[in-house]
Amino acid sequence: MKKTILIFLLFLVSQSFSLTLEQVKAALKDNSIPRDSIEMNLRISVRATGVYQQTEVYMVNKGPAKSYTEIKSGLLKQRSIVNGKKMKIIDLKTNKSRILDYDEDALKPNSYGNFNPLDSGEWNEPKFLSDDIYTIQGSAGTLYYNNKMKRIEKIETTKGRANTLTTFSYDVNNKMKKMEVSVIVNGTESIVTTEILRMQKSDKVSDALFDF
Repeated sequence: MKKTILIFLLFLVSQSFSLTLEQVKAALKDNSIPRDSIEMNLRISVRATGVYQQTEVYMVNKGPAKSYTEIKSGLLKQRSIVNGKKMKIIDLKTNKSRILDYDEDALKPNSYGNFNPLDSGEWNEPKFLSDDIYTIQGSAGTLYYNNKMKRIEKIETTKGRANTLTTFSYDVNNKMKKMEVSVIVNGTESIVTTEILRMQKSDKVSDALFDF
């Protein structure tokens, strides 16, 4: 009888640590805004030896066929508008513009809003680490997932001589507020920090924003 109870308790413990990759993907999806219906303000900073650069990005995606992206930095000031099969690119320094046939790979505005590495690549099933943290090994490295908070804490990657650590910070409402990528090559570190100043649904954005 005692042996049966012990086996049952071990089963309950093992079940409490059980988590599938599909469950993680579903939880992350529930806590995110669809990238084709999002409005964002980002501040992206690059720090390296002798280098500092800051870029401001305003982006709106409204459905699969409409997007608006404005990028401002010391080197580039540009606005890109996609509406259907056409794309307008405006140089905000000279106010010169051109209209092109839209090629999704040429702009990829969704890349700015893609903070979920599990959306691409190959990933193994989660493994319990400690407390509420699970590790997930994949093509992009080792991901650390907080099952209690339903969020990614960090990603570690080693490729050749480069060691990369991506850490995610969240506000009191468990919404992502910052992503920091540290890359160390031969002892030299470069850091790219993405601050999310605003991230919300784009349903209240006027369709006139995409007219040209």
